[in-house]
Amino acid sequence: MSLTFLIDDKEKISPLWRSLSFISVNGRIEVINASMGRTSVLPAGDVLIGRDMLRGEMDVLSMIYPFVVNNQEVVRYHKTVADYPQLQLRGRKLGVGWCDEDFVACISKRRGENVISLHPFPFKDEVFDYVLIYEILDYDLVREAYRVTKKGGKLMILIRDEIFGGVKPSIALKFMVKFQVSSVSLKGGFWVIEGVKGVTGFRKK
Repeated sequence: MSLTFLIDDKEKISPLWRSLSFISVNGRIEVINASMGRTSVLPAGDVLIGRDMLRGEMDVLSMIYPFVVNNQEVVRYHKTVADYPQLQLRGRKLGVGWCDEDFVACISKRRGENVISLHPFPFKDEVFDYVLIYEILDYDLVREAYRVTKKGGKLMILIRDEIFGGVKPSIALKFMVKFQVSSVSLKGGFWVIEGVKGVTGFRKK
């Protein structure tokens, strides 16, 4: 049985968003640098062990690993379910970490799918009007969201407020690479951080 530990800068077990390395134990110990990206370098394994993970992290990691342990407890599906705010959006939507019925595509355990890797997304470039990432803070996923979002489309990161076990919005804002932040709002205990994919070049008149 192989184990993967999420490790932070203090060499303590951590959530995915704070991890700087992964320790993989499978007959031998291997340390994997995760400082420049996390989901793109996750090692294969049977059990992933973290601490204080966000619900979206637990959801997508449960798609890759047969067992996910958070705070010394095996994650069950009901632990990843949350009462996310409903956002009225028109267009093609991709959900990551959660899935609503009107989404065109999802990367979520809620769909009952298992994947080998979260990176890269299994979609062509610029096919979605919106990518909604639920409680996952990861540069790799945001870069993939940028790739699959249409020009002028939006990324929305929904993150539980720190009071309810999430993080400060200032932390989540650091993960909005490539997107131009257009709004930050609090809805039902969740921060909704919205960014727009810029349109390059000049418009003809």
